[in-house]
Amino acid sequence: MLWTLFFGLVAALLRTAAAAAANAVYQDPDTGLIFTSNFQLYKADGRGITFRVAIPDTAQSYTSYDSVIQMVVPNDVGWAGLSWGGSMPRNPLLVAWRGSSNNVVLSSRWASGHVMPQPYTGAEYTLFKAGTKSNSTHWQFTALCKGCTAWESGSSMRYLSPSGGNRLAFAYSPGKPSSVNSPSSSIPIHDVHAYWSHDFAQAANPDFENTVARLTS
Repeated sequence: MLWTLFFGLVAALLRTAAAAAANAVYQDPDTGLIFTSNFQLYKADGRGITFRVAIPDTAQSYTSYDSVIQMVVPNDVGWAGLSWGGSMPRNPLLVAWRGSSNNVVLSSRWASGHVMPQPYTGAEYTLFKAGTKSNSTHWQFTALCKGCTAWESGSSMRYLSPSGGNRLAFAYSPGKPSSVNSPSSSIPIHDVHAYWSHDFAQAANPDFENTVARLTS
């Protein structure tokens, strides 16, 4: 009973800290992009995952626009996930892990409910060589996403605002996917999940299209 109470309190503290985490502006020296960055705890000892988003300054409300996602992940993480809609069901999900050669594997997913997310073709990720790296403690990737800022949810469309805060969510597991080299692999259930409001307004980049073209060439 005491252990159950303890772990429940830890989970609640992590969710509270994650929800209150501040956004910061970050200019990435590897890509030249300006991101808004948010650090999300998954352990009470201070370990966490950094999530960064960059968008074009030409992005308009109630439209689909490209975005760039960058994540910095500790090596003890088996997989890390991002929900673009702030919940598990009915929005684009990104699940990332390292393959057998320590390469980054990105998996676009969609969940109809609180069930195993399935491969999703509505959002497409292109991994950049610049901004993707690893060291003895962390691994990082940077990728373009097409289809992450607008999607059909039930009978209506959902749009991420380019001029304010959007609710995002993350999940993590220490366990690795069953087939680490396959983007469609089954994944173990997450240990921790939390959400926050991510500031997209300060993530606007004036030369986004040209920068992305350079990074994908």
